[in-house]
Amino acid sequence: MARERRGFIVSQVCAVVQYTDPSGQHHKITKAAKAKAANPHKLTDAQKQKLRLKDAERLIRDTAADLKKQGATNCKGSVETRLYARVGYTDEQGKRHDVVRAAESRTHARDLIRDILRDLEDHAGRTLDASRMTFADLAKYFEEHYLKPAEYVDGRKVDGVRSLKSAQSAVNALKAYFGKKRLQSIRYSDLRTYRASRLKDATRGDVARHKQELKDNPKAALRVTRKIATVNRELAKLRRMLNIAQREGWIRSNPFAAGESLISLADESKRERILTREEERHLLSACRGPRAHLRPIVIAAIDTGMRRGELLSLRWRDVDFEHDLISIQAFNTKTMRERQVSLTARLSQELQALYEQSPKDSARRVFGILDNVKRSFTAARAAAGLSDVRFHDLRHTHATRLVGAHIPLSEVGRALGHTQPNTTYRYVNANVETAKRASAALDAFNAEDEVTPAAASAMVN
Repeated sequence: MARERRGFIVSQVCAVVQYTDPSGQHHKITKAAKAKAANPHKLTDAQKQKLRLKDAERLIRDTAADLKKQGATNCKGSVETRLYARVGYTDEQGKRHDVVRAAESRTHARDLIRDILRDLEDHAGRTLDASRMTFADLAKYFEEHYLKPAEYVDGRKVDGVRSLKSAQSAVNALKAYFGKKRLQSIRYSDLRTYRASRLKDATRGDVARHKQELKDNPKAALRVTRKIATVNRELAKLRRMLNIAQREGWIRSNPFAAGESLISLADESKRERILTREEERHLLSACRGPRAHLRPIVIAAIDTGMRRGELLSLRWRDVDFEHDLISIQAFNTKTMRERQVSLTARLSQELQALYEQSPKDSARRVFGILDNVKRSFTAARAAAGLSDVRFHDLRHTHATRLVGAHIPLSEVGRALGHTQPNTTYRYVNANVETAKRASAALDAFNAEDEVTPAAASAMVN
């Protein structure tokens, strides 16, 4: 805890000289004036101020004369009085420190002194010691202590991050923008500026596409396709990093709290792509030859709604053929909650065929893939003429088909592993078939008005 804290308002007199050099460039020179006396410590504050003003006038004359000898023109001098809030304190090791902050007025200076003293009382001066800390320093600390592979205890994540690659990518983008900026100088306006500029920043795919287009059209314009969702994830990472900085006492408050929310999920574009039965047949037909390994994965995604990561991390010990169930372990799910899904007849048949061909090791991965299926899925959807279909749309299709089969939304959410009902609504969209069913129901309702009174009476009787 800092001790012997004392605050002062310091007044400094400066001589300011503005001039134009021989090349036409404008400059300004500022020099601090001193209270020159045989023993200035015995002078009153008023006497010291008078001596500083006199010294400032001398500095202006001498500086202007030297500049004119060098060919400078338009030499103008002025005397400025600047105020500073100064707090001296002794730390726990007995070392003396001085904290100085520029003030706009005496009232502002007194406020600054109170803020500094409050920081010394609440944080033992840690935010003062961190006054020179840059965002790059915070990023380094975050990478060393938080940005590391996930660690699990009893199936629960206790440390690290699950998606290390995407998290590091977000931190790299933040470092490139805020890196050398002082941590305590980051304001809400800086966050807004980052969001706006980042949305205009081309992706690597945009640059690669532009280079290819330039070969055919030298005047081709660069098209930026960076998504709001990507920038939102980066802002969420930045918010967490600044929360850590506040918790450590390096900043007094998180600038995110100084204005309206900058992370709006409502602004993110929601894709509504559901596979029809015919499109599903085309996609499965494309899963042959070198892409034959993709067929059971696609069927599993459509029939269970499991996420790609959940599917690829599935092991044979998680598959129960006797009861036609798949157990999804908590540490493999996005929500860190274990759940079970049921096997359809065709999925059970596909998995049993895979099991017969496998070494029958319960610890082995069901689909034998460690990384992802991006390349093979891209080739399969291209062969099927479904270039706009993403792997995640298979999960979307599963959810929509369950709703179409009149499964309650609450049960659909549990099957998908959602913890919030609103999340399920994002996956459930009205495709053409459900839209037609809705209009048919309304037609039946409206037809009741067309029944004649006599017919209605007969129906009642």
